[in-house]
Amino acid sequence: MGTRTPQRKLTAHTTALHCTPELLGAMEATVWEFSCETQDAWRDLGKTATAKRKETRGEGNEDVFLLPYSIAATVLQQYSDGYVHLDRSMRFMVSLNNIPADTLKKVFTYLEGIIRRVPIDEIPFTTTSRTADLIAATTAQRITLAKAIFDTEDGKPTNPPGWAYEAVKWHLARKLSGTPFVDVPVARITETYTDAKGQAKERTIAWQPDDNPEHHAQITYRPASDGSLIAWDHPIGPPFAGRGHPITAQDITRDWPQDPAAGQVQYALSRITVKMATYTALDHPVLNTDAHIRRINNTLIHSRTALVDQGPDRPLLNVTLDGRGLRKANTHALEILAKLSADPTALNAVEDRAHHERTLWNTRDENDERPAILTPPPGPVRPAIPRMPKWFAVGTSPGIYHLELLHKQLQTAFGEDAKMLELHSTGTAFSPRPFEILSAAEKKERKESNTYIDLVGLPSPDSIQKSIENAGYKSLRIVCLWYRDQTRMRMLHGLAHSFGHDPNRLNPKHPNDTVPLAPGIDAVFQHAPGLLAHGPDTTRAADTQTAISPYTDHGVFVAVWCETERPVRSDEHKDMKPAEAKRTLAENDAKHQTRRTLSQRGTPAQYLVGREHDPKKGPRIRTVPRKPYEDHRVYMGLLDLYRSCGIIDDRFEAALYPPGDACPLPRMAWCGIHIRKQATDRRYKGQPRRVITASAIIPSPQPGGAWTLLGWSSLSPQWDHYPRAQARFHALNYPLHKADGDNELQRWTQAAHEVTTALNDLADELDDLPYTLLIDGHACRRVWPGLHNNKQGTQPDEDDPRPWLPSTGLPAHARPASIIRINCAQDELPRLAYVTEQQKNGTERRIKTSSELYQPADPADGHPWFLFTEPRNYGKKRHGQHMTRWRANPGVASASADERRENELNAPWYAMTTREITPLHTQNQYSREALATATARLSHQALSWTDRTRYPAPLHAALQMDLDHPQYRRSAPDDIETSKILENATDDSASSEG
Repeated sequence: MGTRTPQRKLTAHTTALHCTPELLGAMEATVWEFSCETQDAWRDLGKTATAKRKETRGEGNEDVFLLPYSIAATVLQQYSDGYVHLDRSMRFMVSLNNIPADTLKKVFTYLEGIIRRVPIDEIPFTTTSRTADLIAATTAQRITLAKAIFDTEDGKPTNPPGWAYEAVKWHLARKLSGTPFVDVPVARITETYTDAKGQAKERTIAWQPDDNPEHHAQITYRPASDGSLIAWDHPIGPPFAGRGHPITAQDITRDWPQDPAAGQVQYALSRITVKMATYTALDHPVLNTDAHIRRINNTLIHSRTALVDQGPDRPLLNVTLDGRGLRKANTHALEILAKLSADPTALNAVEDRAHHERTLWNTRDENDERPAILTPPPGPVRPAIPRMPKWFAVGTSPGIYHLELLHKQLQTAFGEDAKMLELHSTGTAFSPRPFEILSAAEKKERKESNTYIDLVGLPSPDSIQKSIENAGYKSLRIVCLWYRDQTRMRMLHGLAHSFGHDPNRLNPKHPNDTVPLAPGIDAVFQHAPGLLAHGPDTTRAADTQTAISPYTDHGVFVAVWCETERPVRSDEHKDMKPAEAKRTLAENDAKHQTRRTLSQRGTPAQYLVGREHDPKKGPRIRTVPRKPYEDHRVYMGLLDLYRSCGIIDDRFEAALYPPGDACPLPRMAWCGIHIRKQATDRRYKGQPRRVITASAIIPSPQPGGAWTLLGWSSLSPQWDHYPRAQARFHALNYPLHKADGDNELQRWTQAAHEVTTALNDLADELDDLPYTLLIDGHACRRVWPGLHNNKQGTQPDEDDPRPWLPSTGLPAHARPASIIRINCAQDELPRLAYVTEQQKNGTERRIKTSSELYQPADPADGHPWFLFTEPRNYGKKRHGQHMTRWRANPGVASASADERRENELNAPWYAMTTREITPLHTQNQYSREALATATARLSHQALSWTDRTRYPAPLHAALQMDLDHPQYRRSAPDDIETSKILENATDDSASSEG
């Protein structure tokens, strides 16, 4: 199998700017760099706040939101112009304008008095604050950003101070807000053709931007206090459709719908973010910009943040709301602002709206029902939706065309100082995957004849049998457990089609008959309603034994495919509080209970949803689709079941070792390490132990042989066949907190040493076969400091107890050939605007998307690679490719097909996603380019997904071990940082919700 295309000359044009002294110019900020003594005093104040909260617990007036940081940050932002950032650990504070020392002293003195429960009027006379004295005594410095960012020692990597990351966003946002975003319409160019039936039809042959300036819409973005930009005066949603683009101020709230449905008044705002990032081998930072859709919530009291208009001369204030359940403005901040004689207008507007909503929320009608609170017309307070809703009138992401227009806006705003980041590719990294070999004509013919087509890339029966035998078994048996006949038929059809059988002939004549699928592979279908029903875990283990034991024979590897559905609230939960009901439903979920009991038997399992519950439409039972290839969830379930079985097939041989490869790779293993911080449980002292899982893909010694997938976990620290390692991990509970008070640094250090042991043991398993280590740079950034960009080429810190690298402490034979750091954090990566391809005649052709592997235009030794991916849901319609959301059609719902129009406004739009692949500490005999290319191919050829996964296959398999653990929901991270890491690792929709 050859490479996908001949060598090409591709240039990716991104929305990232090179951060240069010329671009920064005279930009400056006021900076307070606090001493260790100040940081200690701040830490002590936080402990006092925690103690005071505990003292008042149970008294009815407990203020669990007495958080020093939240209060101080809110006061300082409101007191100044909004451009203030206070480091949570009090290492620094930065502002665009000076804040007098006596003001700082008052703020932090009032803060300490409030924490100590001193009446607000008595604080000036009775409270002294060491923290306030130390902060006020700190000299503020006016520093230019160019000096702070580029004044580094010779030979050391770029290492901007923490405060510069905040200040540069403010300056760029203010600069960019002065240049309108020009929305240029694009016209469809069509031609008439005659189809196979002799009918005249039209088809699109090109898209042409409208050059008439009168048709262009100029959009003004306003800067916000968090360094983003918001199109505040240009909301997007059904209420504004047909009111002109750009919309005028009076048309925004004119004729607001009366007695509307919720979706008729929902709206969103366009948002642009800026974030500075550094990359290896680049002697200056890069400023990444991105576009998002911020959807506005109907209520403030159920939001976490809100945007508040402070007037045209001040940035939009990004306010964090306090409270559990019904949220509100920070009342302590309001008290301090009143004593400072500051203007509390913004916070008062928040509190006034919150008070109004709380009043409505606490009322009931004659049926004891709360009134519906609909989204009001856009006003000075606009709360953001806290989590992704199931349905909203405005879909996710602004689309790729918005990024192209943002690219133009950046060039216009910064002129000659705008040096945009460009990346180059030869377009030869990937070979066609098995399901991509069929031509479009062959696919069309099969679809028209209603013939099954493998659209996901299932492993072949021969490769499944080979992998099973390599693990020491004679055959594979798939036990299908069901309680709804529709689900049984879906399972049967999926297995029949994927193994080349007629489902009608495969259907067993008698219940529980064994059905042969291929040599060494069979299936059995068992009705198991008692085992699979949600409820208490009383007889689940015995029921599992009864259901599975008849099918276990010597030399037979058993895997189980179960029907399931998400448990929902019913009459038995009506008297429970929401949190209690949620906990009860999770505890009684048969999926997690059976995964545990099956794991205790060493049996891998996968689950297929048979019925879905929609709050509005009611339950929906899934049935066999009309077309045999359309039951995507069935085939995806089979892929993941094979992953749980440890099946590594010849798809990986073809992906990593194609003939005539421009980047040849030696035979080597690939190991992925996943590390996660558990959710903190306040019932226990100390920090929880980290969850660590790992997998290793091992090639056959020679082409054509069987590959091996191994697994490892910190709960069962030994390398074994992946399904056995995963089963042992799932059969055990996550480790609880320790009462010895281990702190964060000690926990990360402990995790690093556990990984060292795992790698040493892996080297023994590999018997001198080299291996490459794959890690998520964000998830591991607190584990190994030597992997940070600003530590490249430097020596370890003697005062830091953590191992410098994953290879630290390993003998020479156990060290990886390379440590490849993966970064999936989209806000730190360049976003693709468009691609140009140089033709043989020297001209350039513009391309909207490209899923190739790119490197910097002028690569230096040690540079990263960037993998762009077109989301698989981009689809045939490609919403957002030629318009912005302001021009989206809200559609027409009609029983008549001729009158019906698609709702483009609430459809999900997509843009290209990005991954950074950086080989670090690569041994001299290995090619960094070959290793980076192989890593990209391990994402391209997914282990248990139809398309690319964010993580390469070994790292994805390690992550999936953790995500599938029966207790994952209990342990799922609740902090923003860890949650974002997992979101970036698993979500490839590029939704750009922000």
